[in-house]
Amino acid sequence: MNARVAALALIVGAFPSPNAVEAQPTTISPRLERLAARDTVVAAWLFVRPGRTLDEAIALVTAVQGDMRRRSRWLHAISADIRTTTFDELLRHGVLRHIQPVVRFRHRPAPERRDIPSAPAAIEDSLYGPSAMPFRALNMLGLANLGLRAQGVRIAVLDTGFETELAAFRTTRVVAQYDFVFNDSIVRNEPEDTPNASSHGTSVWSLLGANVPGRMIGIAPDAEYVLAKTEDVRSETRAEEDNLVAALEWADSLGVNVVSISLGYSNFDDGFGYRPDEFNGDIAVTTVAADMAVERGIVVVTSAGNAGQNGPRSITTPADGDSVIAVGATDSLGVLASFSSRGPTADGRIKPDLTAPGVAVFTVDAVAANAFRRVDGTSFSAPILAGAVALMRQIHPALTPIEIRDALAAAGSNRDAPNSNVGFGTPDVTSAATFPGGIRLTSPQDSVLDTVTPRFSWTVGDTPAFATPVSYRVRLARDAQLQTVFLDTTTTNTDLTVTQPQRPGSQIAVDIEATAANTAAVTLREVGPFTTPAWVELVDFNTPSEATTRERRPTFRWKSPNVTTPPGPFTYRVEIIRTRTGTVEIADSNLTAMSFTPPRDLEVNTSYRWRVTARLGSDSTVTESAISFLIIDDDVPSITLLLQNFPNPFPNPAATGASTTCIWFDLATSGTVSLAILDLRGHVVRTLFPASGTDGRLEAGRYGRPPVPVAGSCDPDFAWDGRANDGTQAPRGVYIARLMTPDGAFHKRIVYLGPS
Repeated sequence: MNARVAALALIVGAFPSPNAVEAQPTTISPRLERLAARDTVVAAWLFVRPGRTLDEAIALVTAVQGDMRRRSRWLHAISADIRTTTFDELLRHGVLRHIQPVVRFRHRPAPERRDIPSAPAAIEDSLYGPSAMPFRALNMLGLANLGLRAQGVRIAVLDTGFETELAAFRTTRVVAQYDFVFNDSIVRNEPEDTPNASSHGTSVWSLLGANVPGRMIGIAPDAEYVLAKTEDVRSETRAEEDNLVAALEWADSLGVNVVSISLGYSNFDDGFGYRPDEFNGDIAVTTVAADMAVERGIVVVTSAGNAGQNGPRSITTPADGDSVIAVGATDSLGVLASFSSRGPTADGRIKPDLTAPGVAVFTVDAVAANAFRRVDGTSFSAPILAGAVALMRQIHPALTPIEIRDALAAAGSNRDAPNSNVGFGTPDVTSAATFPGGIRLTSPQDSVLDTVTPRFSWTVGDTPAFATPVSYRVRLARDAQLQTVFLDTTTTNTDLTVTQPQRPGSQIAVDIEATAANTAAVTLREVGPFTTPAWVELVDFNTPSEATTRERRPTFRWKSPNVTTPPGPFTYRVEIIRTRTGTVEIADSNLTAMSFTPPRDLEVNTSYRWRVTARLGSDSTVTESAISFLIIDDDVPSITLLLQNFPNPFPNPAATGASTTCIWFDLATSGTVSLAILDLRGHVVRTLFPASGTDGRLEAGRYGRPPVPVAGSCDPDFAWDGRANDGTQAPRGVYIARLMTPDGAFHKRIVYLGPS
């Protein structure tokens, strides 16, 4: 039986508790399982079950004579040095949920670069000297020249140590420091350290906090600093992750706003470490802790790593965190450094997030007094970006870590095509600080407009005073690619109304470019398209449920979208039309109200349609009802009846003054109706109803009567003139009038005398 099976067998028998959580077996990392048969001491993380305390886990370590290392409230875990032969005892008590090794990293540095002499280098800037390059690369000189030096921002730097007594840091304020390697409050080199242990950390810190005018000025020299020595550079430059976790929790307790971590690694000692498929943001404890720091409002900036020669998926912990800002390295021209680690993460997310200079970066030299050196590595890209974050924090203290990250990404040089080599590229920090939320369109909020003279409004959020006033170039086009621009204007307002009425169904895409007084710019690209609504929407007699009414003078109502004045308001022409003939029965013009009541009664048992013409200036649109409607008689028949046609025989001009015969019928039940003339063999000669294009439905009522009651007259819609469907004259003879109704079929004999 192998060690894992034996351990699981022991666990299953050790938990009689009915509690489901307690009953789950403690899991152990396969890396530690392989050591279970050996008697050796390992550094391990002991993750405690929910509901159990860290003190219980510490008591377990004490009971097996292990040595405590760190306790983490965030991870609900402790780290300890324990013998592999005590695993079974640790597993047996149900306190732990998982055991895994404390990872010991072998540092992979960037290519070495020789120190530069202490004599002044070529002056690039009268104040910043050779240290001006990062300011220019990220467009931060304008902010620095305004006196923005991260005042009031508290920054934690986690690294190998820091020479705090160098002249370059004489004016830098350190509010707290702790050595997590030797567990004391001295972060400078100590006798136990290697001679250059603090070299890396000092160079990193100098990019933020150094202040040597004319030679080197950091990006955030007036910030408050919390310095954490977390990396043990002894013993093949190994560092242990529990120091980093402890330092993050310590920094949080001190109210830190920004954390800069330049401890990206890719190779591991002792066979312990994380596989490439484990860099998914959820496994490495340093990543989990870094993301938890972000949840607590801290912006965590970390180097992406220096393993770019390994190609894709070469980033390391904690750069795989979904909330941290992982930073790759470029040269002074913005070209990606060959050593800069690439993404994506194991779960496919883009990493790094951003880039900053990491080649030939000018820094303080910790070894030689009053000296400087040029260095390579993403270790130096991270503090440069962290300095940018500190300026963002100073200018916009209310922004969340994610909002700051997103603002920098939106101002990145590769924002339009982010990838896992450079992420969103190198940010324009002045643009991000000026417009951290970009441009947000506040209206319209729906893709279908509620007006034919639309008003576009937007916001750029809390623009700092030094960037005002802001001007806006607004372009409106008929297509999302802005190929057909119909309005191009500049304004200092944050809204614009289109005064030219837009035709129904017109498409509008909007593009807004904001330019601040400090020349920072941001663009809202190709939003839309938005669609202009119909000028008129008929409210009454426009659906099948409104096909009939008993009102002789019904009110016709409609709706129109909003319109500014000028060119508004709308004026309207209303027309009521006899369906069968298309003649306009009633009309009225120059209306401004959106309702109309006819001045006289409409005819009963007659089909109508209606339409409204809306006009703005010289432009107009016409909207017609989708259905016909009928004014029905209040006197609904009790039975369905087909009356005898008259005159009969016909034609009989003396009887009616016409050469047609009238067919009247009463309909007791609403439904589908047909009225046809048949010959004596049953063939259809003429279909009188329904007319072509209608559905044949009639409401209960009386039909065939004249529109205006006149004795002996009839409705021409229900009269036969002796012609067949093809327009030819039917032969003289006897025919049948057939009425098909929901109540059955009815027939009457008609005698046709032929043409008169």
